[in-house]
Order: sequence, then structure tokens, then C-alpha cells
Amino acid sequence: MRMKAQVFFVPLPNSVYLWILITIAVIVQELLLLPLNNFAIYYTTVCHHLKLLVASLGKSLNNVRDSENDRIYKEYISIRNLVTYIDEQLSFLVFISSVYNACTMYFALTLILHPEEYFDVTHILSVVSLFSSNYLSYMGLTLSGSLLHEASEELWFKLHRALMPRSEITSLQQRFLNLLEKGLFLTIWKILPIKRSFILATLGTILTYCILLDNLKSLRNVPSCCIF
Repeated sequence: MRMKAQVFFVPLPNSVYLWILITIAVIVQELLLLPLNNFAIYYTTVCHHLKLLVASLGKSLNNVRDSENDRIYKEYISIRNLVTYIDEQLSFLVFISSVYNACTMYFALTLILHPEEYFDVTHILSVVSLFSSNYLSYMGLTLSGSLLHEASEELWFKLHRALMPRSEITSLQQRFLNLLEKGLFLTIWKILPIKRSFILATLGTILTYCILLDNLKSLRNVPSCCIF
């Protein structure tokens, strides 16, 4: 039997009072779910600051002199080390957030495929509020992580354009280009890098497996004589 979400179950004769009570319940539930989304807010903020660091480094490349290449290179190394340290500390929590997002998507899918399993509108609104709050926070988490990778790619393009008119480049500039080509990104538990393509692939994969699990659960309830 599937899990049924419930906020309250109070029959009221007046529909106006009922909808007021439903609205209050949804607001309270969103406030209760806020601690679950605190990590997504924190992670989004961290990624935004890292992106600003990379973007500010890219702006300094516009009028940089050859004597300042060593300083720019060391600043990028410091940013890269900081990103590596943050990823080591938070990548597992990002993985947990991905699993939690998959669970809420499954609940939302059962609401669409099996609305008869939910008693009334209060149960439906509780699932919708759970899914919407988690989905928005997870999208903010992954988008902010992908923007860091895009900022590092933009930094590589700026340096490449700055060095193209030159007939020769120094060994330091070559090392800088090679390091930028490797990319700068955060990961999901050191398994997958967070890029824009990762967001679409993850949502599609989770949706596919949710439908598959729902079909398997439905087939389990069908008698064996009816399958053939």
C-alpha cells in the first residue's frame, strides 16, 4: 500500500472556512519543510559566491599585463582548491538531496496516476506543497552548481581570446590554459559533475524510474492468471 500524505482531516460544513483552514495548513507545512531545504539554500549561496570569484577573475583578464600572469594563476589555483575542498565536504549531502528529490517526485507521480488513493483535497495539497518546495530548492541547488562550471568555461574563452593574437605564449600561460581546459565543477558525491545537461538527464532518469516502479507495483497487485 502506498504512503498517503495527510495534513489534517476535519470536515467543515462551510467551504469558505475549509479553504481558509487548508491555506493555513499549507503555509504551516511549508514552514515545517523549510529546515529540509536549508541545505539547498546554503549550497546555492556558496555556489553563487564561488561563481562571483571566478567571474571577478575573468574581469581582471581584460587589462592584465604579462607581469601579472603569475598573480592571476595563483588566484585561480586558490579558487580551484577552495572548490575542491567544498566539494569534498558537501558532495555527499548533494547526493542525499538528489535521493530525497526522487522520493518526492515519486509521491507526486502517484498523485497523478492514482488520485483515488488520496482521500480529499487536503491530502493532495500536502503532496503538492511537498513536491513544489523540494523541486524548487533542488533546481536552485543544481542550477547554481552548473553556473560555476559555465563561469569557468567563460574564463577559459576570455584567456584564449586574449592569447590568440600573440605568436608565442609563456609556459605559465600554457599551464593556465591547460588547467582551465580541465574545467571547474562541483559533483554529486564525486560521481557526476553538476552541469546544465546533468539537470535534464537527472530529471528524465528519475521520472523514468518512478514510472517503472509504479508499473512494477501495479503488476504485483494483478493476479498471475490475468497477466497472460
